[in-house]
Amino acid sequence: MKLKDDNVPQQELERFEITPEFIQPWSNVIVKIKLPDKAFSELQKVYDYTMKDWKSFGSQLVGQINEEPEVTQEIQQKFPEWSNFCLQSAVNFVRQQQTQNMVAEPEKLKHLMEDELLARITTMWFVNQKPHEYNPVHIHTNCKVSSVVYLKTPKKQIRDRKKHYSSDGKITFMNNTGTDFNFANAQCSFTPVAGDMYVFGALQHHMVWPYRSTDPDDTRISLSFNADVTLKSELDRQNKEMQKMFEEQQKMKEGENDKSTTDGDINKSG
Repeated sequence: MKLKDDNVPQQELERFEITPEFIQPWSNVIVKIKLPDKAFSELQKVYDYTMKDWKSFGSQLVGQINEEPEVTQEIQQKFPEWSNFCLQSAVNFVRQQQTQNMVAEPEKLKHLMEDELLARITTMWFVNQKPHEYNPVHIHTNCKVSSVVYLKTPKKQIRDRKKHYSSDGKITFMNNTGTDFNFANAQCSFTPVAGDMYVFGALQHHMVWPYRSTDPDDTRISLSFNADVTLKSELDRQNKEMQKMFEEQQKMKEGENDKSTTDGDINKSG
């Protein structure tokens, strides 16, 4: 009787067709977008217009960078197509994040997807980064979604001193929501490329490394914006709460006025 040979070559084993579902409810999403040509053209127009007579936004930023021109609300209104593209990107990010976070709660996810998402840009600015300038580790506040998009990258950047750890000029995102260090990476870095856009949660820690160049004016130009996004049902609920609070305060004031009038009458009658 011939015994079964357990040492069957791997290529002869039966292969099972499977369709896995990846479940990541505690992961933070980073969305990378390649700008369509029209959007990139609009971005260039926004930059050219902003730089005609720009004012610095640097006092509200942590970057060790000299030129950080603000894209004011007035400028954003002059370029509605670009502003709309940014808003759509923010809304799409939130939808993707919701889908991932609520994967185990289909009914709740269905309810969220049926609700309208409202978005507005809170701040927007350009960063004209030159060699040796950098942005330290930071988060963005007073918003829910942030983004960075690249318009121009250095042409004469010097290669990293150490090939085994390339970091010069890169943008690095860092987090540690995963507790199993065998299957989690605390950081990831990307080389800026003109036309690339990254959208991420505002509380996502990130930084931009300095770079060296043979040209001291070898500028890297990027645009960042912050957006606030909320569900319409949540906004309606907040408005009702505010209205209720206002009405209660009005009643309190009316009660105080009535008491003051009554006290005056008593004093007079006395």
